[in-house]
Amino acid sequence: MRLYRPTPKQMEYHQCMASEVLVIGGNRSGKSLCTFVEDAWAATGTHPVEGKYPKEGGNLVVVGANWKHIGMVVVPYLFRAGSFRIIRDLATKKWRAYDPIQDAARLKEAKPAPPLIPPRMIKKMSWVLKSARYLNSCELVNGWTIYCFSSEGDPPQGFPADLIHIDEDLSNENWVSEMQARLADRKGRLGWSAMPHSKNEALIGMNERAEKAEESGDTKDIRRFVLRFLDNPHIDDDEKRKNIERWSAIGEDVLRQRAEGEFIKDSFLVYPNFNLPIHGFDRSSLEAGVIPPDWCRYAIIDPGHAVTAVAFAAIPPSSDRVILYDELYIRNCNAVIFGQEFSRKVMGQDFYAFLIDSHGARLTDIGSGRSAQDQYTEQLAKLGVRSRMTGSSFIPGCDDIQAGLHAVRTMLHIRPDGTPRLRVLRGAMPNLEREMKRYKKKVIQVAGTAIITDAPNKQGEFHLVDCLRYLCAYDPQYHAPVKAAAEEPWWVKWQENRNKNKPKGVVLAPASYTESWVA
Repeated sequence: MRLYRPTPKQMEYHQCMASEVLVIGGNRSGKSLCTFVEDAWAATGTHPVEGKYPKEGGNLVVVGANWKHIGMVVVPYLFRAGSFRIIRDLATKKWRAYDPIQDAARLKEAKPAPPLIPPRMIKKMSWVLKSARYLNSCELVNGWTIYCFSSEGDPPQGFPADLIHIDEDLSNENWVSEMQARLADRKGRLGWSAMPHSKNEALIGMNERAEKAEESGDTKDIRRFVLRFLDNPHIDDDEKRKNIERWSAIGEDVLRQRAEGEFIKDSFLVYPNFNLPIHGFDRSSLEAGVIPPDWCRYAIIDPGHAVTAVAFAAIPPSSDRVILYDELYIRNCNAVIFGQEFSRKVMGQDFYAFLIDSHGARLTDIGSGRSAQDQYTEQLAKLGVRSRMTGSSFIPGCDDIQAGLHAVRTMLHIRPDGTPRLRVLRGAMPNLEREMKRYKKKVIQVAGTAIITDAPNKQGEFHLVDCLRYLCAYDPQYHAPVKAAAEEPWWVKWQENRNKNKPKGVVLAPASYTESWVA
């Protein structure tokens, strides 16, 4: 490890004190080397940043995609020679890291560097399968213990950790939340080194958190480092050229992912053209920051017990746009809870129509045998919640998925005036924004080749995007709200009642006599 010479970006990573660090990079970008050196520095108590990890008695956890990854990547990097190459310096006669540009003529003199964790530091090792190098644990002489896990199994619980390293992809995303919990007792750190695989929702979520931290300038808790293949000084220009040509031949997405370390979403996303800077709508553009009463309102419901989602949309009198302005995301929902939450949102407002997922609305309870739509309608009727078109009931949403997707894409399309018809009120619908970023097409494997289909992937929480599909397929139009009659002064009703009790004609008599006569 004394011979290791990090690049400026790698050194910045080693000096980072954030509790969560994401190292994203393509092939041969140096992400694996720097993260495993970080592991070795921590476990051997030799980290150059004083106080970053305990010198003795710590726990290092390394999580790989599967046991084959542990045997082929983790164990060779930490315990075998060759994580990088070294060569004797001509001037000092001492060993140093091999430079493929400076030392190109001396390639045959280079040799593999010794193991990052030297054998003299190892006290004992335990194996799941030694012949395949499936390492279970390794105890070092300084009291540190290294545990290796395959993400195909369930994450262990009830142990503290000083450093957790997730390398590449995960088979079970529950590992992330469980490993984060393991750091609390010792104020440990979690590092994740990976190719930017957009199929992994946990990795995308962590990347989004890191991006927000970068935008806000507050990176003390989470930070991201992007390493590029072209920035690796240990790969000569000819090899870089050949790899760039190979990846370019496969496609631009592959080139951006493997060379630039970028998350590739355009080919996979159902709505790749959704962009909040374009499709967002500023609240400051609304009078008093709220939807005006003369706008036409719609509510779209996606029923369910785990999550019941509701999207609220409004159309101005000009009919030039449809604005999604609010949402409900109710977990562990039933008809009573839905009625209470929904009425709280819509009471006192004029809605033209309520739409609902026709498939989910037809599902019945095992006990009562009643559909979700019947139960929802009953609750809204009890609470006096109605729309002009549907009353307390609902219009079934379009069942044709492809037609609905096409309708959404049409509304997202930028018109000649530079604006789309569909807009989203900024900050009002965080769950919709999250779903839109992760709403991807289904990928199937055919003879070992990944084929992207036109059907959306339904694994995960995609409720508001379904509401959006029902809304756009319905093609909502503007209908002027019904104006409520002005409230009459109190004395009008009093005068009407008084006039009813007045006798007809003219009475020439004292008031007391008149009252007794009328009675």
